Amino acid sequence: MSEQLGNDQRNLIVGFDLCDDFSQLSYFNYKTHEPESFCVDLEESRYLIPTAVGVKNYSKDWIFGEEAVSCGKLGTGVLIDGLLTKLKTGENIKIFDAEFDSISLMEKFLRKCLLLLKKKFPSNTILKLVITLKELDENVVNGLYQVLENLGIGKDRGFIQSHSHSYQYFALSQSKELWMNDIGLFDFDEQGLTYSQIYINHKVKPYVVGLKEEDFRETLSYPMLEEYKNGENLEYIFGNIANSVLHKQIVSTIYATGLGFDGNWADNTLKELCVGRRVFKGQNLYVKGACYMAKELAGDSKLSDYLFLSKEMITNDIYITGYYIGKIADVVLVKAGELWYEINNNLDIILDDEQEITLKLKNIISGESKGYKINLTGLPERPNRTTRIGIYIKFKDYANAVITLRDKGFGDFYPASGQVWSEEIVVQ
Repeated sequence: MSEQLGNDQRNLIVGFDLCDDFSQLSYFNYKTHEPESFCVDLEESRYLIPTAVGVKNYSKDWIFGEEAVSCGKLGTGVLIDGLLTKLKTGENIKIFDAEFDSISLMEKFLRKCLLLLKKKFPSNTILKLVITLKELDENVVNGLYQVLENLGIGKDRGFIQSHSHSYQYFALSQSKELWMNDIGLFDFDEQGLTYSQIYINHKVKPYVVGLKEEDFRETLSYPMLEEYKNGENLEYIFGNIANSVLHKQIVSTIYATGLGFDGNWADNTLKELCVGRRVFKGQNLYVKGACYMAKELAGDSKLSDYLFLSKEMITNDIYITGYYIGKIADVVLVKAGELWYEINNNLDIILDDEQEITLKLKNIISGESKGYKINLTGLPERPNRTTRIGIYIKFKDYANAVITLRDKGFGDFYPASGQVWSEEIVVQ
């Protein structure tokens, strides 16, 4: 039986947590004004969808999720899993003498998942969809945007963000009393335990929402769940980690997520952490955070005064000072808060008796500024203000930018020399 979202809403706001093992869906419920996790199987209260597709042996029908895994185990079909890994490596798969690339396989999976929503809400169309990933690999992100394009969802409706960014949006979409101070998150997945703490700088505007992370994957790993089945050693190790990261920290709320927290082995430690703070455990934090972000993108912004910075984002404004529209001004090349892999900016300037370019960086968190000078060695001699330089900026990762300068000459009178200067600078 199909449902409506309330208030005659016809547009779906969707969050999608896409992982290599399991995925989850959520949608914004206009009656409760909160994201709601999509239940795949009501009888079993199942929300996790195995990230896999498959082909049945005899009918050659495409299947996905639990059915694909089951067919693979029974030998009644071909199972294709690790779809994100395949997208990262660009691996092609041969199935029954036909070859499929990683983008087409992911497209089949996402199409099947989104059809679940279509079945539940046949009268609704997707207004905004946010996919959240554990980490933002450039190949994966570009591949997913291509998949969304193939599904008819352009960048005006589809957006991709990291788990850490979804965590920030989830945390600050809760009651304000839960984030009066810092917010902590323990994530225990198949790669092990990590801890992330959100802090908010109210001294600048927009208010900066930052994130500091610690890695405990070697100290508390997923195989240890099997090794210490009674849970006592696990609880001792987790308790020590929790006490060490929270020592002298003013934290209002603690979240615990990840399949590693299934069962009750950590419950006593989590109860102890409740002294002076709130503690929540669950598996839908990231998917709901993605849905909150989708709601923001739909224009219903409740956090417009906050700038969310994750490790994929640039923390510095990068600009150049010069004459602009008749006066000295700062012209921004890169704005703090942009995703490093989406930056591909350029600017043309005319030199005014100069043989070097000075780029300036201002850290949005600390307020500190610094400059980088790039000498234009070998630049042809020309009259003043007859040399045009193109400035191009791309990023290798969140901390390293590649600045390229190109001599463009000045029209037909002073042709371009073709000279190029390139320099890598650290921006974090």
